[in-house]
Amino acid sequence: MSQDYRPLETEDGRVWSTLPVAALAAYVEHQVAHLFPDGFKAPAGTWSAAVSRALAALSRCFSRIAIAGYTREGEAALSHLHGDRYAVFLALLAREFHREGDAGLASRTYLLNKALHGLDLFYEVELPEVFLLVHPVGTVIGRAKLGNFLCVYQNCTIGGTPLNGTLEYPRLGEGTILFAKSTLIGRCDLGDRVVMGAGSMLVNASAPAGSLVTGDKVHEGAASVGRLLTRYFIDFSDHRNVPME
Repeated sequence: MSQDYRPLETEDGRVWSTLPVAALAAYVEHQVAHLFPDGFKAPAGTWSAAVSRALAALSRCFSRIAIAGYTREGEAALSHLHGDRYAVFLALLAREFHREGDAGLASRTYLLNKALHGLDLFYEVELPEVFLLVHPVGTVIGRAKLGNFLCVYQNCTIGGTPLNGTLEYPRLGEGTILFAKSTLIGRCDLGDRVVMGAGSMLVNASAPAGSLVTGDKVHEGAASVGRLLTRYFIDFSDHRNVPME
């Protein structure tokens, strides 16, 4: 079924959306009220203001994604009925509430995203500017350092583990892809352009730039890693000034 998109102007560029800002804000607010019928009501304008800021961040994110549907006429496009795109929008919206110090709305939006998409992406996680979630059911993303141009598939885990009395989290370079059921736990240091193959796992381990990880093995200098990233992100090679092998 086709959907009608309309252009919305944000402080960081235009977004094509299936709902205008006020309708999108009311839509999310209604979903939250239905899921958490505790009588809470935000002050007038709270949802619309946060939605506008989230759409500005979404403009910067989606305009660099190469997959069909994420852009229209070279500009970001959001459908409220597309699960992957809506999951990213809700993550950005929860972050906006957190930045404003509204833990109640940040929690509600985070839990709405978790209920709708099976995605555990806490609002305190520092998100990169450009990232992609591909049918992310069962994915858990903890407080890792996440590099730009990140792609995460379903049933992935990026989490911490106690080490020397503190929780240690992974550090991901730019251009990381985590395919289905891949796992990064603890003090993992990944260079740029690292691909975690389906079902792979690293625990307190490192992978240099340009690596492919299968199982628990790190294959350095995998020839197809850079080229693979261009299937997901627009002008990644220009951004990083790296060869695509």
